[in-house]
Amino acid sequence: MNIRPDNEHQIIFPGIVFDNDDPMLLGRLRVIPETEDYSALIASVENWNEETDKWTSKDPILFLPLLPMFFSQTPKIQEYVHIIYQNKMFDKENKFYIQGPFSSPLSSKLEYFEAAKKYLATGVRYQETLSLRNPLDGSYKLGVEGIFPKPGDNGLLSRGSSDLVLKENEVLLRAGKSNNLSPETLPVPNEYRAFIQLSNFTQDVVLGEEETRITAQETVQVVKKIIIWNIDNLDTVFNNFYGSVSIHNIIPSEEVNTTNFKSETITKLTMGTNYGAELETLTISSQTFDNTVYLINNFIKDIFSREDTIPFVVTPSKETYEKGERFSTGGTITEIAETNNYLRFRRKIRIIEGNGSSGFFLVSGRGNNQAPLIGPQATPLVQKVQPVTFVDRPISYGVMGAQKIYLLSQDSLNPAGNKISLKDTLYGIPQDKFVGDPKTSIESQTYGTVRGEELIKLLDKIYAFLEGHVHPFHGMRPVPIATKNGQSIAEIGQLLSNARNTILNQNIRIN
Repeated sequence: MNIRPDNEHQIIFPGIVFDNDDPMLLGRLRVIPETEDYSALIASVENWNEETDKWTSKDPILFLPLLPMFFSQTPKIQEYVHIIYQNKMFDKENKFYIQGPFSSPLSSKLEYFEAAKKYLATGVRYQETLSLRNPLDGSYKLGVEGIFPKPGDNGLLSRGSSDLVLKENEVLLRAGKSNNLSPETLPVPNEYRAFIQLSNFTQDVVLGEEETRITAQETVQVVKKIIIWNIDNLDTVFNNFYGSVSIHNIIPSEEVNTTNFKSETITKLTMGTNYGAELETLTISSQTFDNTVYLINNFIKDIFSREDTIPFVVTPSKETYEKGERFSTGGTITEIAETNNYLRFRRKIRIIEGNGSSGFFLVSGRGNNQAPLIGPQATPLVQKVQPVTFVDRPISYGVMGAQKIYLLSQDSLNPAGNKISLKDTLYGIPQDKFVGDPKTSIESQTYGTVRGEELIKLLDKIYAFLEGHVHPFHGMRPVPIATKNGQSIAEIGQLLSNARNTILNQNIRIN
């Protein structure tokens, strides 16, 4: 290597992986320094033989890993590595490498040399890569939180969807954590991943005695009608108003049910899309404030007195609402007048004198005395609940999760007297070994595990029938329903017929 004035202090150099198939399995690489040419490097070696000399001491581009052998992590061909010389004045001996940078965790399958420079001084011209977090507040983009180790946690990552994450009090070993890994798209978390989780929590849960609680559950109804009141001249300073009040059919949708219809909802609705044309309209012309309120309220009461109009909503028109609500500090004289008149009408337009709801309200039903029920209604919900108390008491959990779980013993004989052979599976059991040959596959030679509580339930019912059964006469079959406790043979038979699915878990299997 020629030491130039501009790099005499440089100790780490960029290199491109040329070959990573170390025949000694020591993680060595053949690396071409960025400023060098392979042909020139080979030409500098006397009597070079491409077939027999590579990976030997004659190889001019052979580099050793700086990581100990016990951490196996080999960069791929065409990736960036940092190369280090014990003495850069003698660049033919004692040369080492360590994995170079990445532009994104989404590029972990393969990061080409040029792309890896993204956050180096020479990479400023490269475009930004897809980020997993929002740059302004650091929040994770939808769905990606937890796919990669978080800052502060330690992790060992694979080139794909498996990893080992070490948190402060938790270990996660995962395979299939995401469904795709590509620099162009955000990864999708896989809820059906296979994993082992070992956790030590600082608190434990203590269950109290079961108790009955009654809560109110809102009854959601589809709004049938909408009554819209409108004041054309909200900006007037005289006691002389023009406007209208009208009733319309609602076009049913989730936006206009009794839960979602809010005071500002009218600004999002349009005639023909969310509600129909006027069924009836009362035009108000040159009326005092009190007369205008009287006419609108009478119109509402008349609608309430009819059949099949409830539930309905009373609301100001979009124009009236927006004019009345737009006032802000520093508003004009017109805006002040509009807001004052709007608030006066909102306080006075109502279906019942003295009721707090006015201007905008929902009439959801009729009470026992035929009085209007204002606002969404609720029905009592009786629930059995078990209070939960958290206590400061460390407790550890161990979890294994997957769509299929197998617990295998090489020494166990199945009922047929066979052992499961795990020969040639040292580097992992392939899928065809699980579900291949219908006679020799692991699936066919294992058995579903028992759900203990379901088995106890069946045994309790069998015992109840045995303890309480009677025979009509000596030597005859027992009466099908036990006289002492009412336990029936039919119920036991039904439980037995479902046992393969209820008592056995076919996806957690043992041999």
